[in-house]
Amino acid sequence: MRILSFFFPIFFSTIFSLVAEPVSISADTIVSLSENWTFTTNEITRPITVGKGLSSQGFLPPVHGYYETTFTFKPNKKPLGIYLDRVQEIDTLVVNGITLGQTGKILPDGSYFPNWYYKRLYYIPNVVLKENSQNQLKIEIHFRNQTFQGGIFRRIPVMGNYDKLQELILLEDGRDFCFIMLFFGIGAYQIFSILLKRQAKTNFYLLLSTLFFVMWRLPLLNISYTYTDLSFFFWLKLFFTSQSLLPVSIFLFSYSLFQNKLYLKERLLVIFLISIAFIQTWDIELPTRILLLRIWEFTLLLVVFFVLRAVIRAARAKKTEAYFLSVGFVCICIGATFDIIIDVTSGKNIYLTQYGFLILMILSGVAISYRNAKNESELSILTKDLEQRVRERTIELREKNQDLEQDLFFASQLQSYLLPKNHPKTEGIRIHTTYLPMRQVGGDLYDWVELDENRLILLIADVAGHGVPAAFVSSMVKVQFRESTKSIHSPKLILEHMNQALTSLVSRYFITACCALVDTKENTIIFSTAGHPNPILYNKIRKSFEFMNIKGPIIGWKESFTFTEWKHQIQKGDRYFFFTDGVTEARAENKLFGEGKILDLLEKGKNKDIKSLSQEIVVQITKYSDAELKDDVTFFFVDII
Repeated sequence: MRILSFFFPIFFSTIFSLVAEPVSISADTIVSLSENWTFTTNEITRPITVGKGLSSQGFLPPVHGYYETTFTFKPNKKPLGIYLDRVQEIDTLVVNGITLGQTGKILPDGSYFPNWYYKRLYYIPNVVLKENSQNQLKIEIHFRNQTFQGGIFRRIPVMGNYDKLQELILLEDGRDFCFIMLFFGIGAYQIFSILLKRQAKTNFYLLLSTLFFVMWRLPLLNISYTYTDLSFFFWLKLFFTSQSLLPVSIFLFSYSLFQNKLYLKERLLVIFLISIAFIQTWDIELPTRILLLRIWEFTLLLVVFFVLRAVIRAARAKKTEAYFLSVGFVCICIGATFDIIIDVTSGKNIYLTQYGFLILMILSGVAISYRNAKNESELSILTKDLEQRVRERTIELREKNQDLEQDLFFASQLQSYLLPKNHPKTEGIRIHTTYLPMRQVGGDLYDWVELDENRLILLIADVAGHGVPAAFVSSMVKVQFRESTKSIHSPKLILEHMNQALTSLVSRYFITACCALVDTKENTIIFSTAGHPNPILYNKIRKSFEFMNIKGPIIGWKESFTFTEWKHQIQKGDRYFFFTDGVTEARAENKLFGEGKILDLLEKGKNKDIKSLSQEIVVQITKYSDAELKDDVTFFFVDII
């Protein structure tokens, strides 16, 4: 009877899973596959719960087996896919006996290459599916790491429209990317504070904290694998190394802010954590890497102790900055505690620590600003006279206004750093650029990349809108342009890569651009445009300027857009004029400056050098606009010499 009572629940659950109705799947919707799963290993099949680790269900590593379920497919013309999130450690998708995808691999010599971070999204072609009948879904799993839960445990698999599942991943990556960009902004502000020598040492450690945080989060983005050829082990090293160094920078920041001296025990703690980070950069076995992680987690207790002690001492000394930081450190401690508990119990780390770290960064900036304000306020003398108080208030408001203007000036300086300073050294080319933002910062951008002594890639772009938002988007455009040209040298493919990368991030800000590849060795120039005003070419036969007739869709609307290219032969004496719409759309009494006036200026100045001609164009546009630009004005000349 005891034997029957032991086997009866297993037998009953197995029979139930076999007779349960298969879930109905269509590419019109997304369906959760939460039931009717079995797991087979060592020729033993048992019911299994997805969304829960293998270890917690009695399958201890090393494990090699497969999840299995069935579904009914309702056909239509839309693509079908399945999303498994991150699976540990190697998985292979098989539908109706046909292998459709794999993440991670085991080589014939036994070498083990898992992937913990990549989110699994597999496409299921209709040709392998049985329409309106039962289909078999099998997910083979290799799981060896004894410190993780293993298998399909982060979330319940979902199946349905492939495009919608892809949008889900892009949304998750976009959210994390925006979070990273926010920390980039915090880091940029710290750079300016360092240059201004405002708490330079403290700001430096805060800058390191933001950089380590960004490097810690990058491996968790799918775009890190999609747009780079770097291996999983590179991202694994980056993840654990940055994670190990992050508390070091926070620790040094807190001591620097409160001007505490580092004694021997604090120095040894810092050296120990840096040593762990250094070892994480080695090619070591995964169990050793996880062992170092556990040692690091224990060492965090010492870091928390020393940091809290510094905060408490500062609070006793009535340093107001301590109260700001105490809130931030408490948030980090709470987030880290929950992360560790959730990670150990279920493996579903939701990274609450990053939100605590964001709060700490904001409060740290507040604390530093408060320290500066406090140093200034100590120089002021309070009087009882009301008029004197009013004057002092006026002075304070002026100072704050100057700070705001200075911050905006810094923003314009930062944007100016995005524009190339030195002219290219490409043989046979002379370039002169002009950039006039409507406000202190703008959405226009030009850039170039020298491939070699004979080839030069040019870009001019215009972000819809003005001011800081457009300037922020233009910085993203530059980053994507530089990233694209590392491996792509075709103007058409560069614009396509930029469009795919930027569409999900800048949906509210459409971008026009024109990209050109000048090759003075082959005597060719190749154009590709994204809804941008056509460049103007000096026609040596007609001895006049004319617009080039090239077209293309804008960037930032749809990822599926493709672009075309036009090749043009160049010869000595050719002159090309690239510009944004701010040149032709300069206004005076609702009348546009227009293409005709630009052509007249170019025609009259065809024998002038491009620097003098550029100055003349700026003078005419400024006069026409009554010295008040209505849009950003950007243009540059390219002379073939």
